[in-house]
Amino acid sequence: MYEIVMPQLSDSMDEGKLISWKVKEGQKVDVGDVIAEVESDKAIMEVQSFKSGVVAEINAKEGDVVPVGKVIARIQTSESKNEKVVKTSETAVVEKPVAKQAEPIPKTPVVKHLQKKETGGISPKARAKAAQYGVDMQSVLQKTAKDALHVKDVEAYLREHYFTPKALQLLDRYGLDLAGFTLNHKINEAEVQEFIDKNETPLPQPLSQMQKAIIANVTASAQKPVYRLYEHIDAKLFVEHDAYSITAWLIKIFAKVMMQHEAFRSRLQNDALVISPNASIAVAVADKKNLYMPVVKDANKCSIAEISAQLQSFKTKLKANSFTAADMQGSSFGISNLGMLGVESFDAMINKNDSGIAAVGSLQDGKISLTLSADHRVINGYEAALFMQDLKKEAQNPLQFKD
Repeated sequence: MYEIVMPQLSDSMDEGKLISWKVKEGQKVDVGDVIAEVESDKAIMEVQSFKSGVVAEINAKEGDVVPVGKVIARIQTSESKNEKVVKTSETAVVEKPVAKQAEPIPKTPVVKHLQKKETGGISPKARAKAAQYGVDMQSVLQKTAKDALHVKDVEAYLREHYFTPKALQLLDRYGLDLAGFTLNHKINEAEVQEFIDKNETPLPQPLSQMQKAIIANVTASAQKPVYRLYEHIDAKLFVEHDAYSITAWLIKIFAKVMMQHEAFRSRLQNDALVISPNASIAVAVADKKNLYMPVVKDANKCSIAEISAQLQSFKTKLKANSFTAADMQGSSFGISNLGMLGVESFDAMINKNDSGIAAVGSLQDGKISLTLSADHRVINGYEAALFMQDLKKEAQNPLQFKD
């Protein structure tokens, strides 16, 4: 374990004040990373790590006054995972299990010694940033009541001193760096816009919560062991009973077949296989920006009219953006239909913990293409093949198309 102690910054120093931490417990650090700032009676110093590892312990709070030599943090290094820390009466040493030789306490690293000024101290990075732009640090110090100046204080000074408020708004909107501009005059909005146009700077668009949720869902889905079966079902009865949509009929048929194959009513949850007593099916509902998977609950108990009514309510909620979390829960299988948009065939991502999903393509030559994506942890290929056989039979069963 690599230990970092309160450094002795001068001969007269016997304790120091911890100004701020730059790392948190559990955070990975590399050699040279600044981990803290400490203050003596004369200076503010940045303390950096001489070893790479993970911050295992932080033993002092910001504002604490700590005796010189006392451990303020410990770094778990790769070579110290099997080491045991042994403390002597005066200090701590590291005993390696093989060599059994005490490892000298690592010297506390210090980046740079900075003299504290009347109004406060200046971090090395802040001084470097000021030097980069030719800023007089006294000008920055006069703008703040802080005891210590950091690089962000210098950047704040540059922004205020060289940009108009509207120029700053544009700067932030496009995420532009100050280094792209010559800071020798007051820069207005028009000049920033000229920079954007000249450099064809793209406008970053923050992700909505919905977009973040979709990304998380499909990313998790991509980690699943998925295989696919490609089939076509006879569309004759779907065409003859077009008072209801193909999606509505498919939900009714899938629900019946799912009741014959419990794996399709199953989902993995907390290292257990949960089998639902009924067939609840998530249906992809989307517009240009959003994608939802509301659930037709207990679809095996619903009439075709009730299923159709639920699909209509999903469309209404999509327009009003009024879906609730409860609308999205309870499914074990999903259906995504892009056939009405002319897509002949495709495959879909499995929703959340569902066992599988069917991608429905367009009606071509009296048939509808189906792509079954199944989670191999829940459904094996043989059972999936039997499921598709039963599905094709039910699609040709006139009794299925009675209201």
